[in-house]
Amino acid sequence: MRRRHQLFKADYKHDERMLELLVASVMGLWATYFFITRVVVKMFPSWGIVGVDVHKPDKPSIPEMGGTALLVGISCFVVVTILLDALTYELLAIFLTIMVAGAIGIADDVFKLNKRVKPALCMLAGLPIVLMGTYPKNLALPFSISFHISTLYPLLVLVALTVTANSINMFDVMNGVASGTSSVVLVALVLSWFVKFIVTGGSGIASIIDGALMVLPPVALLFFYNRYPSKIFLGDTGTLSMGAAIGAVAIVYGLEFPAVVAMMVPITNAFFSIFSHGGLFERSELKERPILIGEDGRLSSNPSPKAPLTLTRLMLLLGYDNEKDLFTGFMELTLAMALVAIICGVFVWW
Repeated sequence: MRRRHQLFKADYKHDERMLELLVASVMGLWATYFFITRVVVKMFPSWGIVGVDVHKPDKPSIPEMGGTALLVGISCFVVVTILLDALTYELLAIFLTIMVAGAIGIADDVFKLNKRVKPALCMLAGLPIVLMGTYPKNLALPFSISFHISTLYPLLVLVALTVTANSINMFDVMNGVASGTSSVVLVALVLSWFVKFIVTGGSGIASIIDGALMVLPPVALLFFYNRYPSKIFLGDTGTLSMGAAIGAVAIVYGLEFPAVVAMMVPITNAFFSIFSHGGLFERSELKERPILIGEDGRLSSNPSPKAPLTLTRLMLLLGYDNEKDLFTGFMELTLAMALVAIICGVFVWW
């Protein structure tokens, strides 16, 4: 009877904690919504924080740096979890990682960082995970292959955060693509964790639900406002933060391989862009844009050899000719890779 009583007590504590996290998640979502609607949409334009939507014929001005709302939302979540005594080391590590990446994004949006400085600074985003030790000691690969790389792993964490943050940053090619991709990848990681939980019997696995409740709602809300046609732009603040969130969630919860698979579309886009341009670059440095916009809003691939070969340009060559269809195509590719990532989870932990 005593053992049964302890079991009920443990279940009660688990339910109580889940309720606390749900309250924190709702508050974080509300803070994100409030900041988007009251600050980004209404106040940023009057402060001159706007960007030009170059893929529209009339080139409208759109509120920029909408990603600041993500930082506000997850900050509210963390404050509530602290007040409710529900904050864990894993949540704190993910939160600090996103905040560091967000600070770098704000600096880039305001001061336009050097093209080599920004990726280097993004390595700093991985420091909270490394310093707090919230990373696995083994790297799990398919077919039960595992590497014990406790010494090398901290360096891999720094590199991984740079890759995920900058890949999402470079994939902000048009309305909704970066935020939509980030939302899909994060959902894929959550589902991959459930596969891991089922296959391994739930032994020794930290709950990714905590991280999902902190990150997914504000990211999804940003996507709602950033989707075609965009009411807000993310800015580097948003794209770097989202990319860092993906990397942090993947590392903290041991989902590295599914994350690489799910991120294959933005990683491929980054590879094409860097390789065709001959190195790192900023969009402002491009002498020839990879795509051309007609008076009717139709998009076409720039035939100039000086134009970088991007994934968007390849999609146009496949027959996509407008922004909405391109967004749909990118989302379909990302959803396909997300499904593959979830399936790969079976082979990783079987």
